[in-house]
Amino acid sequence: MPVQGAQVADYFRRQASELGKAIDEQKSLLSTTNKADSEIAEELAAARGDLAAIYLPALTDANFERAARLTGFQGFQRRDPRVAMAQERKVLQAELAKIDADERYQRRDVLTGPAGTLTQELDSAREALQPLEAECQRFESLEGFTELIAVGYDTPQFTEKWYQASYWRHWSAGDRICKALQMNDFGDDVIPAYRKYAEPRDVMRQDVARIEKDLDAIHEMTKQHDELTDRLAHLEEIYLEQAQNFLGEHLEHADLALLEQWIANEAELQRPVQQGLRRLSGVLAKRTFIGEIAQQGVPQMVSQLEERRNKALQKADKFARPKNQYQVYDDSIIQDNWQQKAASLQAQNEKLRRRVDDLVVARRYDGFDLASDSSLWWWWLLETPPHRYYTPGLFGYYERHPDITVVVPREDIVDIGPSPGEAAAAAMMSGDLERGGAYLS
Repeated sequence: MPVQGAQVADYFRRQASELGKAIDEQKSLLSTTNKADSEIAEELAAARGDLAAIYLPALTDANFERAARLTGFQGFQRRDPRVAMAQERKVLQAELAKIDADERYQRRDVLTGPAGTLTQELDSAREALQPLEAECQRFESLEGFTELIAVGYDTPQFTEKWYQASYWRHWSAGDRICKALQMNDFGDDVIPAYRKYAEPRDVMRQDVARIEKDLDAIHEMTKQHDELTDRLAHLEEIYLEQAQNFLGEHLEHADLALLEQWIANEAELQRPVQQGLRRLSGVLAKRTFIGEIAQQGVPQMVSQLEERRNKALQKADKFARPKNQYQVYDDSIIQDNWQQKAASLQAQNEKLRRRVDDLVVARRYDGFDLASDSSLWWWWLLETPPHRYYTPGLFGYYERHPDITVVVPREDIVDIGPSPGEAAAAAMMSGDLERGGAYLS
C-alpha cells in the first residue's frame, strides 16, 4: 500500500518519541543500579571488616603475628598502631589537663548556668539594649536615613558638591526625614537626637557581643572536653577498628583461595574464616557484576538507543521536506515491529531490575569453591543466565564455558538494530530520494 512522505515522516517522529521514552527508562535503570552499587559497597565494608576482626580481635603481638602468618599482611610490622595510639593518648591527656586548669572551665556552671553570672549579665545587657534599639529604629527605618548618616550629610564631613546629582538627592531625603520626625534641621536637630540613642546603643551592642563571645568560648571548651574525654575512653576501640580496616584493605585484594589453604591447620579459626572468605568473595563478585551493568551495559544500551533516535529524527526531517512529503513510497518503509521491540525492551528492563534487586539481597555465600572462577558467583547467587548486552564480560565467560550453565535464550535478547523498513528508508535517502524519488502509482 503506497504511503506519502508526510506519513513516513510522522511514523519516524513517533518512533523517535518512543525511543526517547526507552532512553529515559534506561537512565532510570542506571539510577537503580547505582543505588544497588552503594548498598553493595556498604555490605563490602561490613564483610571486609568482619573478616579482619576474626584475624585481628585485639591489638597484641600474638594477633599481629597470626594476621601476618595467615594473610601475608606485613603492615603492622612497619606501622604499629599501638605506638600511634600511645602518642595520641599523651596528646589527649595533655589537652584535657590544659582545659581542666582553665578557670573558666572550672567555674563553667557558675558562669554559664541558668543563674550564672555571665548569663545574668547577658540578660541585663540585652534588656538595656532593647529600648535603645527601638529608639534608633525610629530613625533608621526611615528611607535613606542610614545613607545620609554614612555620607555625613549636613556635617563638615559631607563632601558632595552642589552640582552633583547625589547632592540634591540627599538634600531631598534630608528634608523628607525632618518632616517625618517633625524636626526643623537634619544637622542641628535630627543627628543629635539620633546620636543620643545610637552612641549608647553601639556601646551596649559591644557589651552584648563580648558576653556572648565569652559564653560561646566556655560552651566550646566544655564541648571539646567532652569529645576528648569520650575519644580517650574509646581510644583502643578506635585504633583496633582502624587496624582492622587497614588489614581489610589487604584482604579485599588478596588471593582468597590461598588464604583458605593457609587457615587449614587453624582449627579454632577455620570455620569462621572460611565463611568470611566466601562472604567477601561473593560481595566482591556482586560489586563487579553491578559495576559491569552500570559502567558498560546500560551506557552502551543508552548510546545505541540515542543513535537510533537520532537517525529516526533525521529520517523524519528528510521525509517532511517539501520536495519529499508528497512523494509516494512503498509501505514497506514503515513496516517495523518497534512497538513489539519497545514492549520486549521494557520487559527486559524489568527482568534486569529484578536481577539487580535479587543480587543486592543475595546472601548465599556458604558452599562456594573459592578456587573456582569468581564469575561463577553469578550463577551461584541467582541461578539465572547473564545478559548479553548488560553484562557482556560475564556473558562471554558463560559462552566460553557452556558446560557450566545454559546460554542465554534468544527471547531474552531484544535486538534494537534497524528494521528492514528503516534500512530501505536509509537507502532511499542516500539514493533515489536525494535525486527526487520515484512515483509509485
